[in-house]
Amino acid sequence: MSDSLHDRKEWKDWFALPFTKNPDQHPTFRLYYSKEWLDTFQITLHNFFSTLFTSIPLPALLSFEAEHQKMQALSTENHHLHNQLAETRRAFTELELTNQKLEARLAQQAAAQASNVSSKRRHSAGKADKLQGKVPAGVASRKKPSTPAYAAAAPGGKRPVQTAKETAPERTSVTPTAESQPLSRSSTKDSFEVSFTPAPVGPPANRSEVQGGKAETLKQANTELRAQDGGSVVPHADADGNCPFLPVRQVSYLDHSAPITHCKFSPNATQVASVDTDGRMMVWDPNKCSTTATTELTSSLLSLDWVPQSENLVLLGTGGGSVKLFETSSSQYLWEVTSDISYPRILSVACGPSIFAVSASDTVIPHSTSSHRTLTLTSPSLPSHRAAAEMTAMEVKGSSGGPGTVRRGDLPIPGGVYVWDLKSQKMKCSLPLSPLPVAVNCMSFNHNSNLLLTGAVDGMIRLFDVFQQECLCAWRAHSGEVFNVQFSSDETSVYSMGSDSAFCQWSIIQSGAKVTQFWVDESACNPARGWSPQPGGHCFPTTPRGNLFAFESEDRYVLTCSHQKAIIYAVGQESNLRSVVTISGHSGPVTCVDWLHGRSYSTCLTGSTDCAINVINLLKN
Repeated sequence: MSDSLHDRKEWKDWFALPFTKNPDQHPTFRLYYSKEWLDTFQITLHNFFSTLFTSIPLPALLSFEAEHQKMQALSTENHHLHNQLAETRRAFTELELTNQKLEARLAQQAAAQASNVSSKRRHSAGKADKLQGKVPAGVASRKKPSTPAYAAAAPGGKRPVQTAKETAPERTSVTPTAESQPLSRSSTKDSFEVSFTPAPVGPPANRSEVQGGKAETLKQANTELRAQDGGSVVPHADADGNCPFLPVRQVSYLDHSAPITHCKFSPNATQVASVDTDGRMMVWDPNKCSTTATTELTSSLLSLDWVPQSENLVLLGTGGGSVKLFETSSSQYLWEVTSDISYPRILSVACGPSIFAVSASDTVIPHSTSSHRTLTLTSPSLPSHRAAAEMTAMEVKGSSGGPGTVRRGDLPIPGGVYVWDLKSQKMKCSLPLSPLPVAVNCMSFNHNSNLLLTGAVDGMIRLFDVFQQECLCAWRAHSGEVFNVQFSSDETSVYSMGSDSAFCQWSIIQSGAKVTQFWVDESACNPARGWSPQPGGHCFPTTPRGNLFAFESEDRYVLTCSHQKAIIYAVGQESNLRSVVTISGHSGPVTCVDWLHGRSYSTCLTGSTDCAINVINLLKN
């Protein structure tokens, strides 16, 4: 040992350990050979390594087995949940089929009950004729043609109040006590009727062989169950006697006192927003036909759209150049923005989740030297009823219009399309309209609001990329104005209606190539054309503002407008559509429609110049 350690006693024994005999008996090392010390050492070493390995993250290679077991457990659970979902769907389908059968049976029972009531009324009327030798006053009044709502309206816009005694024979009511209650203008009329008429498909001999006595029975039911007030829903059977839709209920919303220009379901279909030519918008419940909110503007109300992902926000475009956001729950305007002052008329609005598009046009329209249809100028400062009256179509001949008239000629109406941010209410961009700024009548967003489809007064359809602010493609779709445009369900094509009475489908993939042209009722594209109000009644604008057609969710059926009725067509491979349901009940042209689709139910809206909106519930067969 060195000199530095030689004098240290605590190290002297440890350096001498290799040379010490029997170290377990040495006083210094005896402790370390005991059993107690060995147990203590093992426990301490175990705790040391346990703490060490707990603090160190586990290598990925060592966690493979645990991840494998976890994935196996998740796969087993997923398979179990898939089996549960399949069983639940199977049970739900069975319950749905049972529910449809019960609904159909209920409709048949209600129809039979209505038939019994009408038979009893006819029997009672016959007895009265035999006893008194004359027709009772109630029956005589039933035989008189009903007065249109717009003709009965007073110049001030109010209709006379009718009592239940006058109106009870005119309708079939579901409520037993409806005949004892007074009926005012805001009441609803229920025409719970189910009428069937076989469609003329194929030769008469073949139809009679296939349908046999079934067609005669349905035809007899159609004759007996038609309500006296003129409203009916007539499904047309195919060659096999099948109807895709069965009518369940038809009610009318009568709170408007002017012709209807818009009617549209909210995103979740719990409310309906409707607009008339007096600048009045009403929000109401389609099930109860009760008004929940209303607003009226001094200027004309030209356009509306619901805000997606919101159930109480409606975007309104006015004839005074402003766009307003209306909250139905509080019946208040949240904000108001003004578009380009050079284009003061908001012809159309289209709303997405975070943006909205505004189509504005000029009040003054350029003149043309050729002979065309003339329209009277509408001033935003005029009262609403005068503004609506001055927008009425005036069919005249001649080479020039008189003072105060404008002409839809070779020069298009100037206008612009602007995109706004919904939250900040700031304009994001102005979309390019080439070759000249032109007024856009209608617009439609695709599902994610990246693409905007527009139809203009020059007959052009333009497809814009909103975020790139460029026109992707444009093509001439109609020889006149474009009234309505809409994306197809798969967004590979678009549908359009124009003033040339054409209803067409266009391909987006092939840059505006015509897929087909549908042959619908001649008045479907402009149902109010040629219609004139009764003296003291309300007028209707020349250009339709609302939706003229509405497709079923998979584009298999389409609902269109017509004179005093709406028609549902089946869309096939050919351009000839087959009428499957005829919805009547209006005394004036049907000017706007909307269609709500469910799994087993379907609800249609039809607005008319008779100031009424019909709600028709259909059962999918």
